[in-house]
Amino acid sequence: MSGATSRSASVRKADAEIQRLWLRRDPTALDRAHERYRKQLESVAYRILGNRADAEDVVQKIFLSLGRASYRGTASLWTYLYRAAVNGAVNVLRSKRRREAAEQRLLERQMLLQSSPAPPSPESQVLEGEVMAAVARALLQVKPQHRRVLTLRIVHGLSNTEIAEREAIPLATVGTWLRRGREELQRGLRPVLDELGGGTR
Repeated sequence: MSGATSRSASVRKADAEIQRLWLRRDPTALDRAHERYRKQLESVAYRILGNRADAEDVVQKIFLSLGRASYRGTASLWTYLYRAAVNGAVNVLRSKRRREAAEQRLLERQMLLQSSPAPPSPESQVLEGEVMAAVARALLQVKPQHRRVLTLRIVHGLSNTEIAEREAIPLATVGTWLRRGREELQRGLRPVLDELGGGTR
């Protein structure tokens, strides 16, 4: 069962009391909700993000906006906050993945430019653009968790141990995801490699 539905009867009773205070617009309701739920919501966000600071930021934003939120008691306050934590963490994760993908494309472009001592010709610029587009498309075909560890290795230069600590996953899992990510990336790049004469037919 999800964290939003598996709470015990005694916990639900305490939740209901805070919810009643909130719906009555009691001035103590926000502080009580923060004291009761903050750590639990940070744990929810951390399980998605794997980063304690990011999880704390997500929950802080939830409580800063709670006073202006449109909560009207159609679901329990805990369920409302739980969903907000999940959605907030997922949005942060998506934003980080988009940023990491952009960093990956920039890195690939820099590597291509550094490997060419002469000013690029119009033909090479076109080829560079095609290769970069192919790399971007191939990365999108890599499973999200595999793409994330690949980015941490290639863009940020983290070791397997550092990736395991950052993502809160076993070291063996990091190695497996890196291997599978490379395989998926290679499959995605195979058409363009074949066209350039660098792949196997």
